[in-house]
Amino acid sequence: MKKSVSRLFLSVLVGLNCPTVWAQYQPGLVSSNYGGIHRMLQNPSSIAGSRYKFQVIAFTGTSSVNSLYTKYIAKGFFQSIQLPYSQGLSLPLRTLGSITDAPRTTSYSEILGPSVLLNVDGNQTLALHTRLKSYLYGSSLPENLTEAYRNRLFYKNLQPSSGSFDFNLAHNSYGEIGLTYGLQVFDGHWHRLNVGATVRRIVGAQMTYLDARGNYAIRQTNGDVDKTLAITNLNYRLGQTTPRKDFGLSSVFSSAYGSGWGYDLGATYEIGRRTTGRGYNSDTPMKDPRPAYWLRLSAALMNGGSIKYPTGQVVTGSGQLTFQQEELEKFGDAPTDYLTVKSDNSPQKYSPGKVALPRMLHLEADMRLVPSFYVNGLLMNNLSSAARVQMPNMLIITPRFEDEDVEFGLPISILGPDNRVAVGMSTRLGPITLGFSDMGRLFSKKGDNRSSLAWIGLSVWKWRQKN
Repeated sequence: MKKSVSRLFLSVLVGLNCPTVWAQYQPGLVSSNYGGIHRMLQNPSSIAGSRYKFQVIAFTGTSSVNSLYTKYIAKGFFQSIQLPYSQGLSLPLRTLGSITDAPRTTSYSEILGPSVLLNVDGNQTLALHTRLKSYLYGSSLPENLTEAYRNRLFYKNLQPSSGSFDFNLAHNSYGEIGLTYGLQVFDGHWHRLNVGATVRRIVGAQMTYLDARGNYAIRQTNGDVDKTLAITNLNYRLGQTTPRKDFGLSSVFSSAYGSGWGYDLGATYEIGRRTTGRGYNSDTPMKDPRPAYWLRLSAALMNGGSIKYPTGQVVTGSGQLTFQQEELEKFGDAPTDYLTVKSDNSPQKYSPGKVALPRMLHLEADMRLVPSFYVNGLLMNNLSSAARVQMPNMLIITPRFEDEDVEFGLPISILGPDNRVAVGMSTRLGPITLGFSDMGRLFSKKGDNRSSLAWIGLSVWKWRQKN
């Protein structure tokens, strides 16, 4: 319990400026005709009639990182994945930012693989994927508190200030094993229809929340450098299910943790010829196998289902805290030691029971302008506004060039209620995929809390016969 409070409180201090992510969010890659399993995680019908004979993903890692990522030598990569396990996150968490602006915090990590796709008979395709996901979602603290934690109290640009905070934070993580079936219902001369479904078994689920409110004051004590941080009228409430202590199969498949079932449903409709090199006559050699449709429309209901959590515990506390830099470092390393001393209350039972997964609706239109060049529009709409952990609504517009062995896209994402615009980059060079959701935030010199999603992956495949 103590370790969980530490991780959560640290996460709040890092995510002060900013909502979190819950279906596949890899703009550009998830729209590609050669996305395979990656696109399947955005719409399961996409694998029906796949151009792959088989595809094997060895590994794809996705994580939110910010401009301090290089400053701290990449220690922040996959930090939200590590939240349930790591013992010392104070330094690495400085590199964990939010993909959205205030007043919400959104951080996300995912590890995909190993996963495999197999085309059975041209029309039917099966895929099996494994994935570990972790989300951090909550309201924000004042920006000055973020700055004090990230740049320390002796930071010369940190100005004296005071105010109040009232935040909530939720962290959710789980592993999943999914089986997907895609079927090409018909393949006509000028149009075709694909459908698909995914069933996911969810294991090793953990959920934690922290609600806190109080007042703060940053005061100068010695010239322009030394400062103190005082927190008064602090009240907090922490609830969590069974915390995991080890990163391994024993914890993931243990009955002590949450488990459940999830599902995805999708359909895709293409207008135009299948390939550039042939018409409807399947006996005609395909000299040019590139897709030749004019318009591809798809819709998917993602993340249906629920997780049943075991009984955990709730801790409440109150008090006041005063920090100089040395004390703030100690608090950053083990904030629970401070919080639990101020709590005179015994832990109570926390019974979340069955919790619905944050459902999403995906609507997509993909237009082919010239051979190998497309413009894609993807709308991801959150259907679970009351969920503690959810993904912000977003619209992604992606011009892209794609071929069998190389691909490049420039996804433009419009995120959240404030319609923040992010310009990213997505590439595929042979077996390697690499991308960022927000290039501006990744290379910003401001050193603030904002972040970009970054992903890198490795896969092997074999194409279906072209004749």
